[in-house]
Amino acid sequence: MAFAASPANAQNSYYFPSAQQFDAAIPSPEQFLGYPIGSRYTRHDQLVAYFTELARVSDHVQVERIGQSYEGRPLLIVTVTSPGNHARKAQIAAQRQSVVDPAQPALGSDAPAVVWLGYSVHGNETSSAEAAMLTAYYLAANRDAGTARWLDEAVVVIDPAQNPDGRDRAANWHNAWGGSPASPDPADKEHVEPFPQGRVNHYFTDLNRDWLALAQADSWPKVEHFHRWYPNIQIDFHEMGKDSTYYFEPSPRSMESPLLPSSSYEANHWLARFHAQALDDIGSLYYTGENFDNFSPIYGSTYPDFHGAVGVTVEQASSRGLVQESVNGPLHFNFTIRNQVATGLASVRGAVEDKARLVALQKDFFRSALKQGEAYPVRDWVFGDANDSTLTRRLLAVLLQHRIEVHTLERAVEVDGKRFEPGSAYVVPARQAQFRLAHAIFEFTPPVKGDVFYSGTSYAVAPAYGLRYAASKGKLPSGARVAEVPAGSGGIAGGKARYAYVVDARDFGSYRLVGGLLGEGIRLRSAHRPFTAATTQGEREFGHGTVIVPVAGQELDAAALHARVDAIARQAGVTVHVLDSGHSRGGIDLGSDNVKPLRKPAVALLVGEGVAATEIGSAWYALDHALGLPSTRLDLSQLASADLTRYTSIVLSGGRYDAVPEAAVAALKRWIAAGGSLVTYGSGARWAIDKGLVEAKLRQGSEDQPERMDFGTLRDVFALGRVSGNILSADIDTTHPLGFGVQQRRFWVNKESGLVFEPGKNPFLNVVRIDAEPVVNGYLAEDKRQRVAGSSYLQVVPTGSGNVVLFADDPAHRKYWHGSERLLLNAVLQANHLNPPRQRGE
Repeated sequence: MAFAASPANAQNSYYFPSAQQFDAAIPSPEQFLGYPIGSRYTRHDQLVAYFTELARVSDHVQVERIGQSYEGRPLLIVTVTSPGNHARKAQIAAQRQSVVDPAQPALGSDAPAVVWLGYSVHGNETSSAEAAMLTAYYLAANRDAGTARWLDEAVVVIDPAQNPDGRDRAANWHNAWGGSPASPDPADKEHVEPFPQGRVNHYFTDLNRDWLALAQADSWPKVEHFHRWYPNIQIDFHEMGKDSTYYFEPSPRSMESPLLPSSSYEANHWLARFHAQALDDIGSLYYTGENFDNFSPIYGSTYPDFHGAVGVTVEQASSRGLVQESVNGPLHFNFTIRNQVATGLASVRGAVEDKARLVALQKDFFRSALKQGEAYPVRDWVFGDANDSTLTRRLLAVLLQHRIEVHTLERAVEVDGKRFEPGSAYVVPARQAQFRLAHAIFEFTPPVKGDVFYSGTSYAVAPAYGLRYAASKGKLPSGARVAEVPAGSGGIAGGKARYAYVVDARDFGSYRLVGGLLGEGIRLRSAHRPFTAATTQGEREFGHGTVIVPVAGQELDAAALHARVDAIARQAGVTVHVLDSGHSRGGIDLGSDNVKPLRKPAVALLVGEGVAATEIGSAWYALDHALGLPSTRLDLSQLASADLTRYTSIVLSGGRYDAVPEAAVAALKRWIAAGGSLVTYGSGARWAIDKGLVEAKLRQGSEDQPERMDFGTLRDVFALGRVSGNILSADIDTTHPLGFGVQQRRFWVNKESGLVFEPGKNPFLNVVRIDAEPVVNGYLAEDKRQRVAGSSYLQVVPTGSGNVVLFADDPAHRKYWHGSERLLLNAVLQANHLNPPRQRGE
């Protein structure tokens, strides 16, 4: 091979000041792309092209396309190691599987360490994907002895762009508005991204908080490959405000999980010395140990902590453009990239230097997890419901993707007053190597040493699903270990109906079925009272919200109707029952006034500047994927002039709406009075109240303030007082149309904000009310707990011929809160049935 005696260009010497020998046959990013890295923003297709070329010309690099984003951009995993390790990559990956088995010995000294470098999970934290190219180039092209040793003793797994849709949104904006010369003025348009900004993915999801819930398709292939490699070190690259410096872990002890051994957090100190040295060498300012949570497995830097790895968040001050003024002087894009390159390479060095300790740490982690599970008072968790096979299968899929041990239930059991049946329920043993991750899904957050947190303090997945589950102190009758999600079933059970087809609303998949039927113009009705009917498969009870497809009155003839209902039900994985008579065995008959027509909803989602993108994105995702019907993303600037009469519901999420003109407010008032349904939550609900769109009362907190407090405690005092990500127990009225399909009155809600409603004047319209003495999962200050106790989480306020639906918080939070997501879907499907019915004679 030909070697350059010195770096090929000045850019190499800037990013790699100590490097001497680069393979001239391997193009640098600048040589391949045609511009210096840091002089513009690299699009995702260019990233893919460069890594593809790197793999073509270098025997140190392999590229796999592991999936694609919602917008069709490829998701990549780039593996960089020595040719010898590539030749035995399958063997190395197989060795890594023994890491999680406590009965297997620790890996030998010949086994390489694995370093995972994850870039651009927030698409507009743009320095990291540029750094990904430079880091891979350095490892592939640098030919000094130190780098050769690294690649012999380590496998470096690079995820160059976890969020390519968001990254391109940001990159295209910065490129479009970048000047020559660039303006450092923070007010310049280059530095001010418009809604929804590039942080989030296509559906406005913060993918950095999706490692545990796996609510987005972008996350699944990444987690699949994580379990292929079980890295020893995983670095998650981020950016923060322009006036900051550089942050790396360890985090404060108050933010450590008591579920994890102290050795896991002590390992952050091992790695920190390598990061510190790398930044010292180039004279960059940095700090450690002051913030960022490290106790829940929802992040790219904490999920590995729950697998015996050293997970690290690194945060670089962001230029948000080519250059921006900061308190530290002009902050240049290339400077931010250089710091990310330095810590990435330092992580590889640290993995090699501390390999023996890292291998021992990971093996001890899973052994201690097994012992911890054996000592835990819960023996087994059980979950599943024959009435909701959709969410049962979805939760099972999440557990299996996390490599959590799951078994079939062998016979019917009752735990905590809940009955579970074989064939529809599963057992998760606490005595397993993945005890800590299983605990994170089924159990509440364990108490922590401190009370100051960066983000949400509750993260359990099972309560969010609204699915039946329980914890058993005794061993449950479990059978074979489940290896895959069983094939789903759906369709019409019982042949062709003479009278009607019936859909049980308790199955979450029924929304997809209803959306599909309405989308094809098939007329539907919903039962607002329960009934018992003789199906062709036997007598069956049907509850509130049961969906009825009458044979008569359809545009399709009976045979065509049967074919379409069956096909859509199979696609949705939902069983449809057959009735040959409208006369019920008990309860209402099918011709009752309490069986009301379901109209096809026409929903507008208000978007634009000021709107909380992640919240409105959750509604968009729910309508697309749970209901399968289109929605209109209506910009706030259009609100005053758009024809609102075409919409049955308008969703107003949290956000800042001070700039909405009075003409738009007046248009909303007219639309609601004429019969529209405005669905609001969080600060959007507060705005609606303030603007007189709805009459509702907010509960105020205590105004008493201490006379004097120490200035140095300000950050902690404000953190202690905020409400952030708590799960609270509540009571839901399952007979109200908003509660249709919910099976139990005990209900869990996510409390993300300090907004608290007083119960409404009409006692029949306080649909969800937080318990007077709520069970709290996560940290919630006592005064905040008292303020929220007994408050209304969800209420309906009739207004003119329409109504306003008030949620205290985002009901479809992070796209995995399916229990309360039902309420949002019911709100748009039942929009014209939410007010109290008129009594006869009125």
